[in-house]
Parts: sequence; structure tokens; C-alpha cells
Amino acid sequence: MMDVDAPSCVEPQVDLAQLFPVRHEDVHGTVLDGECVLLNLSTGRYYTLNAVGAFVWEHCTGTRSLAHILSCIAEHFDVTPNRAQSDGLDLVVQLRQEGLIQTERR
Repeated sequence: MMDVDAPSCVEPQVDLAQLFPVRHEDVHGTVLDGECVLLNLSTGRYYTLNAVGAFVWEHCTGTRSLAHILSCIAEHFDVTPNRAQSDGLDLVVQLRQEGLIQTERR
């Protein structure tokens, strides 16, 4: 039997209440009309986030756990908790891979 490594922020044993997303200091964002434009100063790359992405970005302050942010998505956008968790985790993984945020474990 082979072990398969999952991305660290979506491993089943990780408690999402212990992960706190924080924006990278070299990334600046502006929210306009519910969408968000990000600029990574270290790479010069721009990113555009939809309303859900903008919501997540605004909550990545290091003061709210990933579990809290995902539950807020479900409430704010009137989607099921499973959908909010699935889509929210996908987004957080992408933001981490692009170096836009990091997650602190507490």
C-alpha cells in the first residue's frame, strides 16, 4: 500500500479551527464593487478575485480561523456548509500556492 500526500491545509486530520490565514506582506489588494484586485509586489503579478474570493481575502487577517471564515462564507453567500468548505479550501490552497497568503497553525 502506498501513502499519498495531501496538501497540508486539507489533510483530514488538520483542525481548520487551528489554521489562521494571513495575507503576505508583499501583496496589496483593493476591493471594488465586490471584486478584488491583488498585486504581488515581489512578482509583479496581478490577480482578480470574484465576490467569494474578495470575501475570503478580506478575512485573511490572521485573527480568524479558516473554520470561521468557511462558516462565514456559507452564511454570507447562502450556500451549504459543505459547498462553502469545498470551494473555500480550494481557493485558500490556490492563494497559498501563488504566495499570496500563508497559514499559521495555532
